[in-house]
Amino acid sequence: MKRLLPVLLLAALPALAPAAEPAADARLRETLRTTTVQLRDTQSQLATLQASASAAKEESEQKTKLLTKQVEELIKNAKADKDAADKTAAALKATAATQAEELSRLADELTKTKAALETAAALAATKETERARLEQANLVLARTAATREAQNLALFKLGNEILARYEKFGLGEALAAKEPFVGTTRVKLETIVQDYADKLADQRPKP
Repeated sequence: MKRLLPVLLLAALPALAPAAEPAADARLRETLRTTTVQLRDTQSQLATLQASASAAKEESEQKTKLLTKQVEELIKNAKADKDAADKTAAALKATAATQAEELSRLADELTKTKAALETAAALAATKETERARLEQANLVLARTAATREAQNLALFKLGNEILARYEKFGLGEALAAKEPFVGTTRVKLETIVQDYADKLADQRPKP
């Protein structure tokens, strides 16, 4: 706008010539004054606009800097959060893997323990069956032994009675009773009796 003032003054010079009339001169001066005032208003407005633009630009730059700083801070925080989240996720993944391995190990141990318990239960059942069978067999053997012992004692007593009878059985009694030992001497008969007595003693049940 400062460049417009000389141009306007040059344009008004022909109107200021000495031959011009006073009224035209007055109108020219009025026009020049009005133009000058308008020019000053325009310059003032322009300065105001420039100042506003400068202030707006400065404010914009400040806001841009602030926003840039905030964005940088947000990016920084986001990166830190992402790093923390990645570490947490990695830790959780490792924990999950460890727990999965532990569960697998416990499952294997449980399976082995269950199999061992089933084997032990089957073995216990077999042992119990065998024990019951042996107990029954022992009872049978005890009854049989008792029966055999009673029979042996009875036979031993009977044998002793027979031997006692033959010890006192004389030759004359043998002849009178027509026993089969008629042709045997008394000494031989006593030897036979003693031999049978020894054999019966050997066969007697031991306590």
